[in-house]
Amino acid sequence: MALASPLGEVEVHARALAPGEPVRVVIRPSSAVDEVTGTFLGRPFPLVRGASGSWTGWALVDLDDPAGPGVLELRAAQASIRHEVTIAARKFPRENLKVAGKYVAPSPEDEARIARERARLQTVYAQVTPPRAEGPFVRPVPGSATGTFGTRRFFNGAPRAPHPGVDLRAAVGTPVSASGPGRVALAGDLHFSGGTVILDHGGGLFTVYAHLSRIDVSEGEEVAQGARIGLSGATGRVTGPHLHWGAKAGDRPFDPAALLDPRLF
Repeated sequence: MALASPLGEVEVHARALAPGEPVRVVIRPSSAVDEVTGTFLGRPFPLVRGASGSWTGWALVDLDDPAGPGVLELRAAQASIRHEVTIAARKFPRENLKVAGKYVAPSPEDEARIARERARLQTVYAQVTPPRAEGPFVRPVPGSATGTFGTRRFFNGAPRAPHPGVDLRAAVGTPVSASGPGRVALAGDLHFSGGTVILDHGGGLFTVYAHLSRIDVSEGEEVAQGARIGLSGATGRVTGPHLHWGAKAGDRPFDPAALLDPRLF
């Protein structure tokens, strides 16, 4: 969607405007711009200038955002734009899972580890680097989806956060590819997600690859789309082998399948 704007050319790309969906904003200023800020549905999101001089940012409709009207606002020193949108309703399924007790009631040692890992993840997701992805992403493994994004999950009967990604069928040892070009922001073992790689695609966009049996990349490494980053496995909080594939705008998750859709680009 192209918007008439005193800022210059403004494009708003989305597969849908519904909970769990990302929104990609691109601004091609008509004159030199030193800074652009944006808010979507009342929440700020970063906009980053690329090598061509255009600005790119990733916003999203959160899982709990209600259906109804909303606003995209963009501001620069020279001008601003306000665009009204309509958010559609979306319902998510419920799932009951049985896992090892330590993943529902962690020991004090595990609680300390989880707290350290959360702080580390907050640092990772706070990074905003120049945009790297200019086209649709690819699937990291060929297997079909076995878990749905946004599912309301209950582990051993206890409610937990909605599923922040999709589960893809993958036997242990299946090669896992980078779904888009990026920099390795994290590569290591985490309590809940096991062997985990997080790629920074720039502009506040990240993808997550979890439960890996082997990691083949190092933090800080630049990887191309389709490059092998590891092997799938069954590490961390799982009920069987698979790849958890996630995507985030900052620290907020969205359905990674949206990244496969050309409408987002």
